[in-house]
Amino acid sequence: MELFTISGVGRDSPLITAHAGCQGTEPNSRESIVAAYNSPADIVEVDVRASMDGVVFLMHDNALAPSGRESVPLENLSWNEIQQTAMSGQQSEMLSFEAFCDLVERLEHGASQSASTKRPLFNLDIKDPSALPATATTVRSRRLQHRVIFSGLDERGIALAALCIPDLSYFFNADSFLPDQNQTKSEEARIEEACSLALLYGCRGINLEWTKASAALVRSIHERGLFVMLWTVDEEPALKRILEYGPDSITTHYPDRLARLVKEGGEQGRPT
Repeated sequence: MELFTISGVGRDSPLITAHAGCQGTEPNSRESIVAAYNSPADIVEVDVRASMDGVVFLMHDNALAPSGRESVPLENLSWNEIQQTAMSGQQSEMLSFEAFCDLVERLEHGASQSASTKRPLFNLDIKDPSALPATATTVRSRRLQHRVIFSGLDERGIALAALCIPDLSYFFNADSFLPDQNQTKSEEARIEEACSLALLYGCRGINLEWTKASAALVRSIHERGLFVMLWTVDEEPALKRILEYGPDSITTHYPDRLARLVKEGGEQGRPT
């Protein structure tokens, strides 16, 4: 599967991204990844961090809080300490990024033995920029370069990405630009600033919270040659609303729900 299909720029229908913890599973768990594979999702999202000793692993939060103890910042813990702390109650299992890749290989090997040959893309939501170089090294060693999207990157993150992964696909999280909190700039000026930064640092597109988007905003970003990913939408009325915006991907905890709406929209004709 190509990353996205360019057709000025958007697709006829958006790629479906399964949020970490889709279908009511524990985020970043084996169960979550299997659920995403068993869903209609085109993209599987996981959250990525690095331990103090440089091990890349899957977790959303920036600290662990063992039962009856104060939270401990992950940046101050080794991988072994993180695993031990997690087992004390916050998370049933902690997956390294290597273990995630191993699971993907097993899932896809099993699929190759059956009628299904699903090979989704992966949205690696980088929660800690220090995890980016090591994650990219593993992505390359596993030959996943053409199936990976790096997201979660603010301006500092995309500047780092331009230096260490210029050949890979990464998106600019532009929430701080759109909308401008103090409203000192016009929407067009804010879009232009965000897109200029994305293009300057070699981004493939913009990743944005769906409540900050509109059809006009998506169209404007597309006109600048960038893709648009919107997150995270779960309720059916909101899903129907943003389908009309024409983004290239929608992130949801319920990929089956979104797939049904996409199919219904296709049968009825896409809104104009």
